[in-house]
Amino acid sequence: MSHIFISYSRQDQEYVTLLAQALESHRLPVWLDSRINYGSEWPREIQRHLDACLAFVLVMSPRSRESTWVNNELARAIRLKKPIFPLWLEGDLWFEVESYQAVDVRQRNIPHARFFNDLRPYFPALAATADSTTLQEVTANSFEPLTPQPVGWAPPTIPTSSPTPTSTSTAAEDDLSSEKGMDYTRLCDLLKAQDWRTADQETYEVMIRAVGKKSGQWFTSNELLNFPCTDLRTIDRLWVKYSRGKFGFSVQKKIYVECGAKLDGEYPGDRIWYKFCDRVGWRKGGKYLNYYDLQANPPLSPNGEFPLGGYSVLVVGGWEGMWLCLLSRRDL
Repeated sequence: MSHIFISYSRQDQEYVTLLAQALESHRLPVWLDSRINYGSEWPREIQRHLDACLAFVLVMSPRSRESTWVNNELARAIRLKKPIFPLWLEGDLWFEVESYQAVDVRQRNIPHARFFNDLRPYFPALAATADSTTLQEVTANSFEPLTPQPVGWAPPTIPTSSPTPTSTSTAAEDDLSSEKGMDYTRLCDLLKAQDWRTADQETYEVMIRAVGKKSGQWFTSNELLNFPCTDLRTIDRLWVKYSRGKFGFSVQKKIYVECGAKLDGEYPGDRIWYKFCDRVGWRKGGKYLNYYDLQANPPLSPNGEFPLGGYSVLVVGGWEGMWLCLLSRRDL
């Protein structure tokens, strides 16, 4: 049994659920006490999984500080000399882990890619499987799809009062080609109406349906790497056209390369990634912006600000692995 044990307060369950999904999207196995089977002896199951874990993630908050369970789990992890990865969610840093480098997630953001990269060496077999296929092999026409992997991120639902645009002759004016039989008329109409945020949400909706999933579900890395070329170019072409060259995946890719990144699907390091996020306006003053703090206005927006697929930039901060799959596509 090899997994990451997450120690947390049940009052922080919402954040921990997102964290677990993020870890699994990076192909890192996770165990939570919420997954204990009914009828099991709770303390014994927790002890068994803690003793067997290869890494211990501590979610620090005032609520977990007051939890007897969390304090006992931490004490045992220290005694067993487990690798400990503290996440600073709220409150003060804990004395017991003062000598460890805590990751600051006080904005309730998912940790950056380096956190996942630091965990991966504890699971060499999984890392070898994940790295066994190169980006070039994945994007080649002869690629044999891998077994679906644990899901990545899905965007939060963004409420909008914007009415659905009335479809005009858009389809006749634009090439809305799709390998999957997708109808991109509504996306086209939203972009033509310059309703950028609603168009951003629609981008997620059409893309998730194009890979055979439903709204609210998550992409895997393989699904983005293998996303139909014709559909990707259609979506990108519409964004570029109606923003007059300000927005689009290809615009983001150009900036990404200018920042010094290689198109290999790998995290380029904090310096390049932060530079890219600063250039496209997802970060300001060293911090990620909230989704609604983005300009969403081509005359004022930096190049490449959209699309994000409806994501809060707070979440994008921990979603580098997924986003890099699109930025590294050579067919954009």
